[in-house]
Amino acid sequence: MASLDNTKHDSTSGTKPPEVLVVSFGYKKDEPPSANVVFDVRFLQNPYWVEELKHLTGKDLPVQEYVLRQPLAQEFLESLLGMLQKILPCMLEAKHDRYTIALGCTGGQHRSASLVEALGPRLTELFPKYKVTIHHRELDDLPAKHHNHSVHAAAAAQNKAALMKGSTE
Repeated sequence: MASLDNTKHDSTSGTKPPEVLVVSFGYKKDEPPSANVVFDVRFLQNPYWVEELKHLTGKDLPVQEYVLRQPLAQEFLESLLGMLQKILPCMLEAKHDRYTIALGCTGGQHRSASLVEALGPRLTELFPKYKVTIHHRELDDLPAKHHNHSVHAAAAAQNKAALMKGSTE
């Protein structure tokens, strides 16, 4: 799991920051993971059917661009973020220290992974005191050779931010 954690454990009070786990998964691989909310994102156009994207994943910038440039993907993310801005603080007040968001598509390779890659950093920005972790159920256990990571992580993050920002202007 990749942690986007920018929080520190408070050793003086013994309290841990609230945790938000953002998971991508594939419906054809297994049942949806246990989560507070599960969203089926198969309504988005599938990069699997684009020959040059088929063998990449949602961790790769070309796939992320393909998915995140879809107006419906932008609308979905903005709506989800709006809902989470209301729900997550309430969960903390209700003494729930972990909240899991699961996004699923057919194979868990492209659409759901791209959205998780975009959602995780946005949640980290919105909730700097929360520990935000992303996990790709179908991808994280694959050997590294199955991923084509041609773009440096910092450049990918900047491009994602530009894509997300462009949709709000």
